[in-house]
Amino acid sequence: MLMRTLLTALAVTTLVSCASSGEPAPGPALFVARDVDSTLYIYGTIHLRKSGAPWGSPAVDAAIASADEIWTEIEISPASDARTQQLALQAGLAPAGRPLSSWLSAEENERLRTAAQQVGLQAQALEPMQPWLASLTLSVMPMMRAGYDPNSGVDRSVDSFGDAHGKTMRHFETPEEQIGFFANMSPELQRQMLLEAIDEVERGVASLDELSAGWEAGDLRAIEQLAVDEFKDEYPEVYAVMLVNRNRAWADVLAREMEGAGVDFVAVGAAHLVGNEGLIELLRARGMQVERVRAQ
Repeated sequence: MLMRTLLTALAVTTLVSCASSGEPAPGPALFVARDVDSTLYIYGTIHLRKSGAPWGSPAVDAAIASADEIWTEIEISPASDARTQQLALQAGLAPAGRPLSSWLSAEENERLRTAAQQVGLQAQALEPMQPWLASLTLSVMPMMRAGYDPNSGVDRSVDSFGDAHGKTMRHFETPEEQIGFFANMSPELQRQMLLEAIDEVERGVASLDELSAGWEAGDLRAIEQLAVDEFKDEYPEVYAVMLVNRNRAWADVLAREMEGAGVDFVAVGAAHLVGNEGLIELLRARGMQVERVRAQ
């Protein structure tokens, strides 16, 4: 389902030998590329984690400690969070005369009321929202009730490490760009998102549990199946906007970064790393030798 897929889609001396042979290092997937004077670590993250859950591994710890600069998808700060929330509310508010219920039939509105009650909301609270924002709200609420916390996402832990250790923090996108991915969806796609969010209220948590297990094990095929394959096969336009176009833009930035010197640590959603159009293959197509970090 589109809504479930969107959410599951929603990242040193000891590593010199680790990157060359043996089995993948235990834990979430970490990649490395090197040239004469540059090292680029690429870490696939997950944006929702349960409070207190581990966010790295010994290999990740060593890699991020060695970095001069740390990259995340978006700036992570109170100011950026506030800006994102402001933009979501602005872009996600329904225009006058077009409340959420007007997008649905009487039977669909009844299903919406039932789904809202299941996640602890009244349908009236969703009435002022555009379908895309209502869809995200319906989908995230049960995950938060199940213990998943946006403030415990791996990206935020990476950012906290960087701030605590005086690293230079960099990012690929702005809040305006990220909100625009949803707000610019067609009316037809927004309605589809809403209907699927209604149907998937209970299934969403199970999907995130599966994705979390795959991420913890560093199982890239499981991540690809859960977060990428359905996009690619059934929603090619969304797949292009949410994954492919962004991957290409980031690959261009990182290719330029490798022309300089130093150590960079990049943390982006694990769905961006997998598949033929994932960030790893795009960097390899630009001539980089990108390898998965291996256990000794």
